Amino acid sequence: MKRRNVLACLGGLALATPVSRADVMSSKLSLTDIPLSVHEAAMREAINFARKNPAYPFGAVITRASTGQIVASGVNAAGSNPTLHGEIACINDYVARHGNTGWDEMILYTTGEPCAMCMSALLWSGIGGVVHASSIEAIGRADIGQIGIPAKDVIAAADFWRPALLGGVLAAECDAMFMNRKRS
Repeated sequence: MKRRNVLACLGGLALATPVSRADVMSSKLSLTDIPLSVHEAAMREAINFARKNPAYPFGAVITRASTGQIVASGVNAAGSNPTLHGEIACINDYVARHGNTGWDEMILYTTGEPCAMCMSALLWSGIGGVVHASSIEAIGRADIGQIGIPAKDVIAAADFWRPALLGGVLAAECDAMFMNRKRS
């Protein structure tokens, strides 16, 4: 019998049981082989997009891993559609420009750690890598509601794809942006 991922809610806590299947495909990208300066330059572009929404500064860009070229961008537009987090808007922009192909060669940079919805969408895309700045915990400290499942746990629960993940790039800058956001 195959092992299945289990996500159970117990007393309000979500517990993910990691999948230990040997046939889970993993990204061939190594985010640690890319110079920090390249990650920071892409994250600065995500920050520029995030500033377009001063209340919820979640911005994202997708780059081609081999060149660093930005091929898509997005900013949180959840005020018009609750699913349009920065990452989802960026995914939509990528598909509109390039179709639904080539994901394994792409890296998404985002100002905040992807929520469970966004990380799941990124898994389904087959993206090669995800780089984030602020953690879910830091975003929560800025009084922005979060589903407290770290991106790494969403990845661990997937039985079909494992992108590379790197957190904390320009985190202090993004943490300050979230803490100082425009509040209604």
